[in-house]
Order: sequence, then structure tokens, then C-alpha cells
Amino acid sequence: EWHQDWAFYPHTNDDLLAVGVCIDDMVLDNGALLVIPGSQKGPTMDHHQEGRFCGAVTDPSFSGKGAVVVEVPAGGISIHHVRAFHGSAPNTSGAQRRLLLLQYCAADAWPLTGAGDWDKFNSLILRGEPTNVPRIKDVPVRMPLPGALRGGSIYENQSVLEKKILRRKAG
Repeated sequence: EWHQDWAFYPHTNDDLLAVGVCIDDMVLDNGALLVIPGSQKGPTMDHHQEGRFCGAVTDPSFSGKGAVVVEVPAGGISIHHVRAFHGSAPNTSGAQRRLLLLQYCAADAWPLTGAGDWDKFNSLILRGEPTNVPRIKDVPVRMPLPGALRGGSIYENQSVLEKKILRRKAG
């Protein structure tokens, strides 16, 4: 379903992105990524249903208008900003669409839900230096609290959705 990764893990600034490494070809028929270009510059929409985080946009005015299909061959990558609206079309092909997702953020972007273990947090830095001075930017934030009824993966979070925008349009 349509969502913003930012809704799951807001930080002190939004210098975060996701990289998808395609194990299989990613085409529309097997659930390609859909992204709304430029949407990372807009608002953070509500990802709550009945007061609980559900991992998907729940605003009834949201339609996904302007979305583009991101088709990528096996071995290729997709990159999107953490605030970009995106989702996957239903897989109607019977073929797999495996994807390795990697999340990257600036060393001074601190998760608002807590960094946890200091040494572990810093061990994940690929470039830059550890800092205990997070950079604070004026970015739209909506906390993913209270937590999802079904924790775990995004698919489990979204399984409670009453109104599914992508799935409804597909069938």
C-alpha cells in the first residue's frame, strides 16, 4: 500500500534514503515500485487507522495521482527519499519480485524513537563520524505511535487496513 518510510522511523532531519537491490526483474506485472515524483517535498500524511499506526496512508483524499512505475532489471537498483510516497502494485504475474532493501541516513540524523545502544548505532556508520550532536531540521513529523496492532513487517502492519488504495484499484 501507499506509504512513506518516514512514517515508520522519523529522525531529527530527513537526510535518509532507501536503496532497493533487485534480485529479480521488477516490472509492473510482478509488483513494481510505484513512486510519486517530488512528493518528498510535501507533507507527511497520517499512517494511522482508528488511532493506531498501520503503516499506510489512510487519508481518504489521497489517490496516488501522478505516480510512475519504477521498472528495474535484476541486478539494478532503485533509490527513493524517505519521505517520497511509494507502494508496490499487486503481483499478478506469478513470478517472484525479490528485493533487498537498504536504508541509509546521515550520521547526524538521529531516530526520534531512540538510537538504542550507542556502540551498535555508531557501528552502522558507513561514511562520516559518530556524533552526539544530532542535526535538527524543520521537517514534518508524525510519530508511529501507538504502535501497530500487528507488529513486524510492513505487510503485517498493513494487514489491518480497511481501505486499501492499491489493492482496490487492482481488483
